[in-house]
Amino acid sequence: MPSANLTDPLKLTQELIKIDSRNPPGYTTAVVEFLENIFSEYKTRIVEKVEGKPNLIVEIQRGEPEFMLTTHMDTVPSHDALLNPVIVDGKLYGRGSCDAKGCMAVYIHAALNSKADVGLKLAFTCDEEVGGINGLGYVFEKERADFVLVGEPFGADRVGALQASVVSADITIKGESGHTASKDSRKGAIYRASEYIIETTKKISSLKGDYANFESFFKGLGFEFEVRGISHAIFNPAVIKGGVKRNVVAPECTISADIRFAPWIGRDEIRDAIYSEHAEFRINGVLQPFGILIDGTNTEKDIEFLKILRDSIKDFGMRPVAVCSLGVGDTRHVRKYGVPAFYYGPRGYGLHSDNECVVIEELYTCSKVIERIIERIQIFS
Repeated sequence: MPSANLTDPLKLTQELIKIDSRNPPGYTTAVVEFLENIFSEYKTRIVEKVEGKPNLIVEIQRGEPEFMLTTHMDTVPSHDALLNPVIVDGKLYGRGSCDAKGCMAVYIHAALNSKADVGLKLAFTCDEEVGGINGLGYVFEKERADFVLVGEPFGADRVGALQASVVSADITIKGESGHTASKDSRKGAIYRASEYIIETTKKISSLKGDYANFESFFKGLGFEFEVRGISHAIFNPAVIKGGVKRNVVAPECTISADIRFAPWIGRDEIRDAIYSEHAEFRINGVLQPFGILIDGTNTEKDIEFLKILRDSIKDFGMRPVAVCSLGVGDTRHVRKYGVPAFYYGPRGYGLHSDNECVVIEELYTCSKVIERIIERIQIFS
């Protein structure tokens, strides 16, 4: 067993922040080497699809059922200063503090302190920030489990139970072109694109749908229900390209958009909201919604797993909350095989920003909750 100081959740998170795994390029070799030192007494396996981006599997204990705790090692880009962890007012700041190196530290601490007689393994993966295909998407093809908890910073009292649909689209707005001096720029593509962005953002953000059935379902299981996001549907005109030269009214403008919407909002509503007579559309990708009740995973097994999470959270005096998130992560790489998987991890703020932080108290609370979850998983044996 590694020393308590080495696996203390706060100290461990601080050390992990210092290891650069920003994506791109997202190299994880240094993180894996650090983790292999911690788990030198355990059986470990490296699963690598892309050179320089190894995934690490740690077998804590054999047994049935098999329970996997998994989270990602890569982080989003930042300036170098954010690789220096800083503590202010009970929060630990730094790149990856909550997404997801705090989760890594919590899972490590809980696993090493568990005495439960259950199959338990850890999976630390690459490339979650760019889709997870080389990470958990590749790992779970080779390293299956019966139940999976995925580390994301939802909070010690919250379980990520549903995630949104995502559409990646290029929207080209057409306009009338001509010289600045003789052509009304309001008929050009740039002006029309600006109008389109404003109107489409308003229309999509106003969509609510009917989520009463979901709310009722979770309340029946003893959870409060929360939608995490600025609204139930969002339109982000992420990249805008257009124009020929300064003195020419633009003939076209292309918007690369990220569109996300909760499971209770229909695709027809989204199509109606983004339609424009001046627009041409190219859909680059569609990510289906994932979570309990919506992706084909056995509902009874999902419910039993949720009850374990609920009771473990309640053991520490908290009211459990089931969350539908417009953010998406790695559970889809597990649930597509029909395996129950939910998100859990210490609360953080400033996700993907320069103010990213994790609440220090939550590092310890989550560790205790996860230990209790591992104990309760034995009921499936």
